[in-house]
Amino acid sequence: MTISQRETSNKLMNDNKLIYRAIRSSVLFLFTIALGTLAITNKAVATDDHGHNNVHQDADKNEHNEEEGHVEITKANAKKAGIINVTAGGGQIKKVTTVYGRIVIDSSAISEVRARYPGLIIKLTANVGDIVTAGENIAQVESSDSLTRYNINAPISGIITERHANAGELANQQPLLTVENYQELWGEYKIFPSQQQAIKTGQLVTISSTFATTQSRIMHLMANKNQPFITARVPLDNRKGLWLPGQLLTGNVVTQQVEVNLVIDNQALQKVEGKNIIFVTNKGGYETRDIILGQTDGQFSQVISGLKVGEEYALTNSYLLKADLGKAGAAHAH
Repeated sequence: MTISQRETSNKLMNDNKLIYRAIRSSVLFLFTIALGTLAITNKAVATDDHGHNNVHQDADKNEHNEEEGHVEITKANAKKAGIINVTAGGGQIKKVTTVYGRIVIDSSAISEVRARYPGLIIKLTANVGDIVTAGENIAQVESSDSLTRYNINAPISGIITERHANAGELANQQPLLTVENYQELWGEYKIFPSQQQAIKTGQLVTISSTFATTQSRIMHLMANKNQPFITARVPLDNRKGLWLPGQLLTGNVVTQQVEVNLVIDNQALQKVEGKNIIFVTNKGGYETRDIILGQTDGQFSQVISGLKVGEEYALTNSYLLKADLGKAGAAHAH
């Protein structure tokens, strides 16, 4: 190889090295740029995914907050379920004194049937437990003096509670039958010294036994000899036959009435997590309200907060709404 050829060859080798170095630098530069772009893209995607998840979480949270404490039900379905709404307003809170007693029959409602004249009992048709009406023939007696027969009629309407004679026996002055009328009875309550100042005639009494409840008013207050209590007598309408003499009674006497701006019927109250709540109507059904109560008489309670005059709330069968609320809570927890 000539000197000229060697010089040309060396020059080409040097040029190739320079080209190789340039290409390697360019590739490294492009690779670095590509890695940076990829990292930025991944970070952006991760940020977008994270933000997207937060949006969903916030949406779920808002949806939960909107549904919590709300029961969705149409008016028609609420009516079918027996849920009745009432409008909140003012009313009375009653102060009540509880007394105890029993049912008695008035002396005017007891009649003993006797023969007008002594004689032989020809027939005695009424038996214990029979119902008789005033004027109904219940016996026949033959007079010992005139030997004529005469009829004996029921003096009052009622039930035969005792029978003291039979046909073929002599009737003198002894009772033949006893008739008692239970259509009008009396509740007699013992009023002790600590109660006497509050109890007055004319006061309303809720009369209760094991089987029935009704209302009446105190008619009489009577002293009792050698006893520390007085007796309050309350007439008791028994035309439906719900009461019997001797039954034990509880009486709730209304001794005072206080006017308040807002009351609620206690039937509407439900307990949720130890709080008193009611269900107030809204556009889609009902919403729960925590309420704070004041005075109460067992039937109505004063509302301090949580309800406004004019708002409607569920009175009857509100426990169904509470049950539905519990189902919704369980679904969210799940």
